[in-house]
Amino acid sequence: MKNLSLVAFYGHKPQPLINLIQKLQESIANHSLIQHQFIPYQLEQVHGTIIGCEGITIESGIVSYWFRSRRQEDRYINFSGLIDYLQHQINFPLRIRFGGYQRHQEYNFRSREQHLYLRSFQLQDSAEQTIPVLIGWSWRKELISLEIDNLRRNLQQFNLLHKYHYTPDAVDNDFYLRLGTINSRLTSTEIAVIATDIRNLLKTQPFYIPINLKDLAFTQYQDLLLTPATTKVIPVAEITVDRLEQLYSI
Repeated sequence: MKNLSLVAFYGHKPQPLINLIQKLQESIANHSLIQHQFIPYQLEQVHGTIIGCEGITIESGIVSYWFRSRRQEDRYINFSGLIDYLQHQINFPLRIRFGGYQRHQEYNFRSREQHLYLRSFQLQDSAEQTIPVLIGWSWRKELISLEIDNLRRNLQQFNLLHKYHYTPDAVDNDFYLRLGTINSRLTSTEIAVIATDIRNLLKTQPFYIPINLKDLAFTQYQDLLLTPATTKVIPVAEITVDRLEQLYSI
């Protein structure tokens, strides 16, 4: 299997997003319950995944790993159609709203059946570490929109399947950024306290970050952190069929 993803904001980022990431990383690092166990990701490697493009090379082409894994279907990735769609057919910008979600206000969307205040910042267990995650949602006309989920779903026509679309009616509209690692397993009480403190910091104001074509890139990675030294990046605006195929052959 070749490890490729379509991501946003790997490397270059708009200044408001840089400010938000650094503010949260500093707040996590200085939290009394963390005790210097937080290792922030490099600013360059913080990113949001649009869809995993992992593929398996067989004799007649490259099939989508997630279609094979989730749906038991062998579907050949349509490189030319995928590139044309990304470069010319998306209604940019996709506006993402981070923060500003009030605990007792109802919105028109729930993420994994949870209120957006609770989902706006998560601490997720991973082996002997804890991963702090910032989550936002596409926003249009003063409402949560399904543009992120729709984008992922639309890519099925080119034989890419979002790994969280387990079933045809599954919805994943989350746009998330991992901020680093906390090198310890936290208790449920510690997780609740830290997460609440960061959510309350986020709720004070919304941050609107546009995703444009220039913010998208294909990444060929060796580890799930997308460590810059071992990750190859080609902006979507510059990609060609030949260059994309080469990423699967490296």
